[in-house]
Amino acid sequence: MDIEKIQENLDKTFDSIKSYVNLETELFKLIVFEKIAKVLTSIFTLVILIFVLFFAMLFLSLAFVEWYESTGGLPIHGYLLVALFYFLIGVLVFLLSKKLFLNPMIKGFSNTAFEKDEDMAATNKKEKK
Repeated sequence: MDIEKIQENLDKTFDSIKSYVNLETELFKLIVFEKIAKVLTSIFTLVILIFVLFFAMLFLSLAFVEWYESTGGLPIHGYLLVALFYFLIGVLVFLLSKKLFLNPMIKGFSNTAFEKDEDMAATNKKEKK
């Protein structure tokens, strides 16, 4: 009879272990899915923002050329001034690309990838008590 009780307890223990491993696997999948969703949302938002800024700059450039022409200048001079402005911005962005893009992107992605889940931390504290 003792052997049967031991076997029954072992079966329950193994079932509990299997259940625990399955739950941990599901939790890991959910955490990875959440982090991927956050990164993709950030990228999607950035792409939309770039398109909006592109069109805003395009129309502002065309408006500048029209204004420059209306003040008595030649349209070609207006377009050259706009091209010079964009060239200077391009050089500035190239020189500051590490500070403007690389460091913030690495920081943002690492924060997303390695952030602590507050609910998980609270659950772990309860289990330890």
